[in-house]
Amino acid sequence: MKSIHLCPGLSEVNGMAVAAGFLAKEQNAVLADVENVCSANLHDAEEVWIHSCWRPCIWRACWLALRERKRLVRMLHGNLDPVRLGYHGWKKWLVGPIERYFLRRADVVVATCLAEAEWIRKYEPRVKKIEVTDLKRFFDLNHETHEIHERVEGRSLHLLYLGRRHPLKGVEYLEEAVSQLTPLVRRSLGGGGFPVPRSPELKIVSNAFGEEKENVWEWCDVLVLPTLSENFGLVVAEALERGKRVITTDGAPAWGENLSRVEHVERVEGGEMLAGYGGRLIYLKGYLGGSDEKRVVLLKRAIERVCG
Repeated sequence: MKSIHLCPGLSEVNGMAVAAGFLAKEQNAVLADVENVCSANLHDAEEVWIHSCWRPCIWRACWLALRERKRLVRMLHGNLDPVRLGYHGWKKWLVGPIERYFLRRADVVVATCLAEAEWIRKYEPRVKKIEVTDLKRFFDLNHETHEIHERVEGRSLHLLYLGRRHPLKGVEYLEEAVSQLTPLVRRSLGGGGFPVPRSPELKIVSNAFGEEKENVWEWCDVLVLPTLSENFGLVVAEALERGKRVITTDGAPAWGENLSRVEHVERVEGGEMLAGYGGRLIYLKGYLGGSDEKRVVLLKRAIERVCG
């Protein structure tokens, strides 16, 4: 079936655009900016994938696809997360009838995890069909890595947050946790070792591409995604593929569903820590529903754990 994928923000190379690109390549389909779509763009396609929601250009593309009698597939990339719905909620309430109208008329709505499928069904129970696709298949997540304490011998633990600053990303909790922490790293002395206090070093990078981005990954020991609303989080997959350690939260539920090789579950104040993917990923349960203080405590405990 000939498909076309329409997505906003292709020039920004954001996570949604990257995911749309993966799917288009897998299907040998066309990838185009939804802002510029017209009937001529859809002429040869049998199936139209429209990524994202809430924007007039999205609704216009849906209307064109329906008018041209194409199979309409919607992929919302976590935008119906109840947490995200509450952010500028009055605007989404205002345009909600339009969004629901086009969701009901889609042949399929694609979710990136089971949690997102529930969000979609709750928002519009009359959706015809929901399918779950696992974006993890586009990454090699079996990469082996050395122990963290071996990689940070003689220097601070390098923590990386890679993404834009946004109230739903939880960056302020990470910054507070790091400011309070002095993790212990082992330094050899005369054939033995003793604990030496070392503060972790946090780098926040909003935009990095090409060689600059690879240099950031080279610097990184641990990626931290302290999110409140992420659904998937491509940056987690990118980090695991490079053999990095990752700390993330139940704000990115795709990483808690069918967690690969769960090696350890530790009950901590405010929640639980699950370790998976060969011990390289720490998943914080209870973070999303916790208080601001509990979120900081969970992040501190996770950073202490990777310090070993």
